[in-house]
Amino acid sequence: MYDLIGDIHGHADELRALLAHLGYQPDAAGVPRHPSGRQVIFLGDYIDRGPKIRETLQLVRGMVEGGAALAILGNHEYNALAFWQFHPNGGHLRPHKPQHILQHIETIKEFRTHELFAEWLDYLEWFMTLPLALELPGLRAVHACWEPGQLAYLRQQLPDLRLTRDFLLRASRRGSPEFTAAEIVLKGREDKLPGGLTFADKDGHRRSRMRLRWWQNPATAPSYADYYLEDLAELRGQPVDFSHLDPSYYQDETPVFFGHYWLRGTPQILQPHAVCLDYSVARGGQLIGYRWDGEQTLSADKLVWVP
Repeated sequence: MYDLIGDIHGHADELRALLAHLGYQPDAAGVPRHPSGRQVIFLGDYIDRGPKIRETLQLVRGMVEGGAALAILGNHEYNALAFWQFHPNGGHLRPHKPQHILQHIETIKEFRTHELFAEWLDYLEWFMTLPLALELPGLRAVHACWEPGQLAYLRQQLPDLRLTRDFLLRASRRGSPEFTAAEIVLKGREDKLPGGLTFADKDGHRRSRMRLRWWQNPATAPSYADYYLEDLAELRGQPVDFSHLDPSYYQDETPVFFGHYWLRGTPQILQPHAVCLDYSVARGGQLIGYRWDGEQTLSADKLVWVP
């Protein structure tokens, strides 16, 4: 069985505490293992923001290579790959704009010496081995959004769902099918805000598009606050205009686990077969896990965090 863990963002101390709370103890090589043979599934976003990014990578990679864990790619690892890959026309696939540098700055600082930068380049190669999603007997894992159509397209382009340099180049072209598929799977579905509204995200950037609760039937959302990931005062209580929205939502009975969304408050099951495990550890929240024992219907009493 599996213990799924959400976004870590360089919080190695919190990760070690959660692993110990789950019963994982270091073996002779220092790799945390569970005596029953359980494995962890890490849901991405290991880097950026936190104080111990290198230690986090050492721990996560050590568990994966030691057979004690599986791991998927998060949007921060994806962004890092594009940030450091040169574009054939000059510059990098992810332009070194101030906001991109600021988002990545804690990682840059951790690997700033010549010796450590060589180690960082090796981690970038390791990121290329991490799949964009996992589908295992009885469960699914993705960083941001399980979108069947986009995942089917990605499997056509990347049979094992692992990135290639050529795919990264094609995905750097805004509007390309590769760009769209990677954006939705790693960053979630979005909708243009009505009435020309914009809002400041957690990093202070103005945005005109809002992430959607793709796991929820939009017909059950009485207002924008129930379908958007941010509660904007301008839209509070306003019914959702669904005429231009994709009405699809996650209806499968296979449990899907994901992170990415910086939720706050008491961890909860979002619907019987979907749960987000990102509760903002990099903003003073909790590092969250789910102890999965094969159940099809998810239960809140399986959510685990260090008190």
